[in-house]
Amino acid sequence: MLKALRIVTIVLFVVAVGLFSMFYIHEKRTTDLTIPEIKVQEEMIEVSISATDKDLLKGVTAFDEKDGDITERIVVESVSPFLEDGICKVTYAVCDSDKHVVKNSRNIKYIDYTPPKFTMKRSMVFSVDEEVDIIDSIGAVDSIDGDISNKVVITATDYSTDTLGVFTVTLQATNSMGDIVYLDLPLHIEEVSVAAPTVELKEYLMYVKKGEKPDFKNNISAVSTRSGQAIPYESEISTNFDSDTPGVYSVHYYVTTELGYVTHSILTVVVEE
Repeated sequence: MLKALRIVTIVLFVVAVGLFSMFYIHEKRTTDLTIPEIKVQEEMIEVSISATDKDLLKGVTAFDEKDGDITERIVVESVSPFLEDGICKVTYAVCDSDKHVVKNSRNIKYIDYTPPKFTMKRSMVFSVDEEVDIIDSIGAVDSIDGDISNKVVITATDYSTDTLGVFTVTLQATNSMGDIVYLDLPLHIEEVSVAAPTVELKEYLMYVKKGEKPDFKNNISAVSTRSGQAIPYESEISTNFDSDTPGVYSVHYYVTTELGYVTHSILTVVVEE
């Protein structure tokens, strides 16, 4: 009896080993162990900020020993924040029919990228009697993200509540690529008569290139009473603007009405390289 049981056990073991061997050999024959490969023609390409995935995939191919050419399966997995000015890394990924995923990357340079710029809705001249709301008056735009006004923060200021004088406010804005810009903005707190006119400028913040000389005289849009009635006026402009030296400058507009009331407004000019 024991001998027969031993024989049956041996037979079952041999059968199990045989079945396992057959299954293993079948798997080895049918399973794709090859890994696809992504090739890029150039280590860095130049593109526009409006480039599509199709543009980013130019010169990128993929091949798999089992599937053949699988270039059409390549996807742009991610675009990194800037590694340096205007340059970032794009990562590609491809998957073959057996779920093998590989990646490759290269650098891209945005040839038409410009850093974010601040915008301003009013002059940075406030009456000592009014609430100074700087953030509500400041915005920012970016060549990639568009309006990024919600990314503007005040990082420093020496402004003191209810105090006359000229102060400095430091603004910061950051876009999705990690590019951070700053602006030191002059803030004027003055005594302003309730009878003084309201002065509207066409622009309150202007960016110009080195050597460029804007026409500041034509920047006054309207002068009116507090009720909105247009009134005649005389204007005087004072500025330390130097188009040959990059920096931040103030163009002061002093507007005087026929009754002798004077209002002060400011255009801030940023001279870039």
